[in-house]
Amino acid sequence: MHDDQAVQPVLSFREVSFTYRGDWMQRITALREVSFTILPGQACGFLGANGAGKSTSIKLIMGLLHGHSGDIRLFDRPIGPPELRRTVGYLPEQPFFYENLSVEEYLRYLGRLSGLDGPRIRSACERVYEELDLGDLRRRFLRSFSKGMRQRFGLAQAIFAGPDLLVLDEPFSGLDPLWRSRFREILLAERSRGATLFFSSHILSDVEDICDHYVIIDHGQVLEAGELSGLFAQAPVQMVGEGPAPAEAELLSGGHWRWIFPEQRRTVALRTVQECGGSILRLERQRQALEDYFVNRVRSSHKAGQALHASDDDNGEAAP
Repeated sequence: MHDDQAVQPVLSFREVSFTYRGDWMQRITALREVSFTILPGQACGFLGANGAGKSTSIKLIMGLLHGHSGDIRLFDRPIGPPELRRTVGYLPEQPFFYENLSVEEYLRYLGRLSGLDGPRIRSACERVYEELDLGDLRRRFLRSFSKGMRQRFGLAQAIFAGPDLLVLDEPFSGLDPLWRSRFREILLAERSRGATLFFSSHILSDVEDICDHYVIIDHGQVLEAGELSGLFAQAPVQMVGEGPAPAEAELLSGGHWRWIFPEQRRTVALRTVQECGGSILRLERQRQALEDYFVNRVRSSHKAGQALHASDDDNGEAAP
């Protein structure tokens, strides 16, 4: 566990708001007083429905949008200076590459931009060739790449220089199950290396596998943020027993019964079973899927699915 007061954040938003002009010059609020903090070594899933404000937030981090209010910091410094992003690896949701360059030419170009010397560029090239199966494609021009191949190259260029922070917008988009699995392995390896991860994804099972923290954003406002372990600990407990049943239990066939209750009632439930004379056959916490929690949490905010209108209450993704 990190001490929030002793460790400088890698990324932080403090009361960040952002508006842009939509159709007919109407003002659209994309973000409203967004606040969260990412500490070194954390892997944070940035969750939200389409139009929630994820891509807008990421573009602000990377300096692709300007004009926000509030404070955004990288490595505990205000964003702005381009050198701050030299140690940030970035994969946009819809990456654009110089189509007339080959894989090798593009990576060498990125290496020089990152300040790497010749031997380090060659070493980094060989590493990403192996990790993303790009070795046989090194001479191919990027204009010939399919969606999945472009996504592989996009991750390769993001991790190429060994960044301290990886900012990825829907990194699993367009991947088949095999490459999704490979991407998970690579991101876990990056985290083991010491990189901090911050990425958005609609594939919440991948977030569960990789992340230890999460931020849920809806219509430009943060609904909640925290540790995934604490979220999963909220899952209900299921008790299966036989003999005399507690009054709240569901009766099953064969003289068995089932009782589902929140974790905080575990002690009371055990005492209740003992007092009524029943026997416990199985006691286990039910697995809570992040996807189920996310859907219920966003629905409970009474915002998901509501139509957007151009007004002060509206939120949406801003165009770059």
